[in-house]
Amino acid sequence: MADFSFTVETEEMAVALESVAPHVDGATAAVISMQTAVVIAERHAAEDICANVNRGFFSLIRSQISQKIAICRSQVDARLLELRDQALKLSSVKITMQRDFQMIAARYTKLFKSLDIALFSRIHEQDTPLLDLVQKDVMRLTGRTQTLQASIPVHQLESVSTCQQIVATVTKAEASQAIGGIARFIQDSNQQGRLTQSILGSESVRENAVMLLPIALVECDSLQTQQPQWRHYTPKLPTANLTRRIEGALELRVLPVLQQMEWRQQNSGDRERVSLCFHQLPTQTKLDERVTSHINRMYAASCWQSFTGVVS
Repeated sequence: MADFSFTVETEEMAVALESVAPHVDGATAAVISMQTAVVIAERHAAEDICANVNRGFFSLIRSQISQKIAICRSQVDARLLELRDQALKLSSVKITMQRDFQMIAARYTKLFKSLDIALFSRIHEQDTPLLDLVQKDVMRLTGRTQTLQASIPVHQLESVSTCQQIVATVTKAEASQAIGGIARFIQDSNQQGRLTQSILGSESVRENAVMLLPIALVECDSLQTQQPQWRHYTPKLPTANLTRRIEGALELRVLPVLQQMEWRQQNSGDRERVSLCFHQLPTQTKLDERVTSHINRMYAASCWQSFTGVVS
């Protein structure tokens, strides 16, 4: 096996590197200085760019805000004009309503004054018979007290006995008339008591019994719901407990089955009987002729129907 030996000289390479090293150091220093300058220039450029971007952004926002302010100002001005017009219209409506209110108030004030005068005259007419009766009785009682006063005869001695006899006779006659009046009053009272007892009945119920009470059912329209509703009226009962029991029975047994009943035409006989009783009421109450005629017209124009059905 052969051996080879090589000798490599690096002196020239070292000399070359020694001559190149200062140049490399210079290039390195130049690169470093250039890098520092580039960084500084980039920093200045970045700062200028940021300043310009901020300036442009703020300018854009300011312009947008100015545009929105202008738009809102125009809308506010238009709305103010509209509100001013509406205020003028409302003021005119207010003036019209005040004028109408005053006119209606004056009309109803006049109407109520006329009603007050009519009611005053009607009450005065109703009280006139009572006042006349009181005045007649007062005059009669005044005259009676004057005629029934005791009188003392002052005459001569020989005529005193005769005067006393005359006075005693007059007193006896007046006492006899008073006793007769009392007897007639008692007799009339007893007769009235017997008549009342015969009407009311003298039999007392000691066991459970069935009594029939009249009930008035009225169908009317409700002012709140505008729907038909029922109202019931019963005669005045002696106790509040009995009244509550009757109303409870009506609400539980009568009102729920009213929907099953129906209105039918009424026959002429029932209408004649009701009309005979109805036309007597205005005459008995002594109403004004105008009111009576208006009631009769409403009664004649009414539609006659009967509520038929069975309530158990």
